[in-house]
Amino acid sequence: MKIDRRNFLLLAALVAAANTFAFGQGNARPTVLERNVRAGMQFLAGDALQGRGSGTIFERIAAEYIGSQFMQFGLEPAGETDAAGSRTFVQTVSVPGREALTDLRFGGDGLSQLKFGRDIIAFSIGARSISGELMKLRPGETARSGAVVLLMLEPDSKFEDIQPAIAKMQQAGAAAILMAETKEIRENWPSVAERKIPISRRGTLLAVSSAAAAALAGIADGTRIELTGTFAVGPATYTWNAMGKITGTDPALASEVILISSHLDHLGVRDATPGDDKIFNGADDDASGTVAVIELARALASGTKPKRTVYFVCFGSEEAGGHGARHFIENMPFPKEKLIANLEFEMIGRPDPKVGADELWLTGYERTDLGPELAKRGAKIVADPHPEQNFFTRSDNYQLARAGIIAQTVSSFGLHTDYHKVTDEVRTIDFVHMTRSINSMVDPVIWLANSDFRPKWNEGKRP
Repeated sequence: MKIDRRNFLLLAALVAAANTFAFGQGNARPTVLERNVRAGMQFLAGDALQGRGSGTIFERIAAEYIGSQFMQFGLEPAGETDAAGSRTFVQTVSVPGREALTDLRFGGDGLSQLKFGRDIIAFSIGARSISGELMKLRPGETARSGAVVLLMLEPDSKFEDIQPAIAKMQQAGAAAILMAETKEIRENWPSVAERKIPISRRGTLLAVSSAAAAALAGIADGTRIELTGTFAVGPATYTWNAMGKITGTDPALASEVILISSHLDHLGVRDATPGDDKIFNGADDDASGTVAVIELARALASGTKPKRTVYFVCFGSEEAGGHGARHFIENMPFPKEKLIANLEFEMIGRPDPKVGADELWLTGYERTDLGPELAKRGAKIVADPHPEQNFFTRSDNYQLARAGIIAQTVSSFGLHTDYHKVTDEVRTIDFVHMTRSINSMVDPVIWLANSDFRPKWNEGKRP
């Protein structure tokens, strides 16, 4: 069919308008659309993906979906090479069998009958064997270094309220903290009992049943308490990272890398969970951060290519020990010194009442000059209002930070009670807040990708 010049120009204008409408691109820059945010969240955090359990086929499906989005936006593949010799958008990571706690026993008369899983559950374990003098304390009281603390709690105590007290006891050097059973602990007992817990730097935090707490309460303070753990190595598994990139255009800056990241996995399905719903959908944690990475990739890919190279990576198996991020760090596709900064996005699906309604916060804000510099460029980010939670150390960014890289997490987690529960579902997401939050980071990220600014650690703040 012959098209004259006037019809051709009209067709071109209509195509341009359609593309602009599809992405929401105005005169100045692309705009993140709520409908795209909703679409990504509905898929990633819907029941069909069964909670994206670490190392499961559903985690891989999530990675493949994210990779397909990167391909659609025109990013370059940064994953593995397939059998045909072509680069893909997904990286398969082999995860060696992990040593995990299978049994935990008390030594001594009156306690040896307590059974792991029935009378004791572990949130974290710091060593194979633990011993110390018993101290019976309540929140706010001070633990001695090396003590085994029985933390006496009211039945309606909430973990979010007592966590600061636990953190202070751990900082004081408590060898172990044993939380007496509460209603909240009992509700979550089955799902915690089936977790595979490795030895962790986070120390030893246990919960004991009401009967076990009563038995411990009958023992005199100062009595030596011993705990011995049994560990077994599980089978090797796999996890998957979704990876795409935009190669920089500036001769002097293209070798430098900005990393925009999230973790794509969650807790999957746990059959022992009370009630009919067994799926831990992980809408806020961390489908919300993953959708932020997807939408920022869409935004940057739609405009002029940046001067610096930008990698968009959604890591697998963060919830199972950070295996995807660890593999990335140990096998970087570029020299480590070229990684200028990492912004991790984690739990931005709801506003945090402790900061402004339109604000996000940055973990470790006081550790580097990155946050203040981004704020100067329009980022509505402030210091983390929950320093007692140690969020800087609780996401994949920390593995990068320990390697010396400026790596911090953008969040708005207000300590809501759906964290790591089956109730963290799409229906709880504030899409106006989430869309606005991602939009607020577009210009600052574009600036960082085009700047020669190199963030620095503040004195004494590098981990």
